[in-house]
Amino acid sequence: MTERVLALQPLAAEQRMQLEKTGVEVVDAENWESAPITIIFGWDKKVGPAALMAPNNQVKWIQTVSAGIDYLPLDWIKAHDVQVTNASGVYSPAIAESTLGYLLYFVRGFNEAVKNQAGHFWQVPARDDLSMLASQKVVIYGTGSIGQAIAKLLNGFGNYPCGVNRSGHPVDGFAKTVSLDNDSPLLKDADVVINAMPATSTTVHYFDDSFFKQLDGLNIFVNVGRGKSVDQQALMNALLYQNVLHAALDVFETEPLAKDSRLWDYPNVLVTPHQTGFAKENTKPILDIFEKNLTSWLADGSLAVNLTNVGLGY
Repeated sequence: MTERVLALQPLAAEQRMQLEKTGVEVVDAENWESAPITIIFGWDKKVGPAALMAPNNQVKWIQTVSAGIDYLPLDWIKAHDVQVTNASGVYSPAIAESTLGYLLYFVRGFNEAVKNQAGHFWQVPARDDLSMLASQKVVIYGTGSIGQAIAKLLNGFGNYPCGVNRSGHPVDGFAKTVSLDNDSPLLKDADVVINAMPATSTTVHYFDDSFFKQLDGLNIFVNVGRGKSVDQQALMNALLYQNVLHAALDVFETEPLAKDSRLWDYPNVLVTPHQTGFAKENTKPILDIFEKNLTSWLADGSLAVNLTNVGLGY
């Protein structure tokens, strides 16, 4: 039987031809009901579940164009033995560059310069108000592809961060790593905390009131992981009471961030609209991952790269 790929990720004409050369039939979103679907490339919150769960379909593999897979109906997917591969690693360089931009924005005083410029106000900062990245004690939660990409760039600035992961296993680019159960000692003199963890049952509201109350004037909190890992009200309290002095946030519990959210107006917060992974350079490597997996799938039913653990959620 010919594999029928439901393309929920936009494809250029040459990309479609490239896939069809492998012998598969590429189906657009509006035509998914014409015949049984066996593979889904990308996702759409309406078409995706409908096509996946349709009785006449035989979907056995989903290739996402994202690193996270928490938005998929994972319980159904696990129960029906559907395999999921993701785009982990594709977005990491862009997220890492954005994260370094966040840190430099605050550490080098650009946040104050932007405010002063808006008022045409020349205010030279005190020399002691500015720091260098090398001197900041950075703790990164999540030492996977994103965390490692951030650590690599920090290493170039002479900064060797500490990492936190599930088991505490060592990872290149980090001065040391500890487990999630043993992270408190790292926070006592931390200057920067970066969340790059995936969304799992363990990480939901990991950064809550009890977490932020451990901090005493943390310079910068960054969230480029998942919005649901941060209790938004707890973070706002921490900013109000100066447990955290600055925050750079790209992801939120509910997106888009509500127009009446007070976070928009916090002068010590930089809000970006879930954009840190964006880069025009991402399109080719995403398709490369899909093609590599498609080749192995057609050959022997295996998936060569980025196979996720649906039970763990990443």
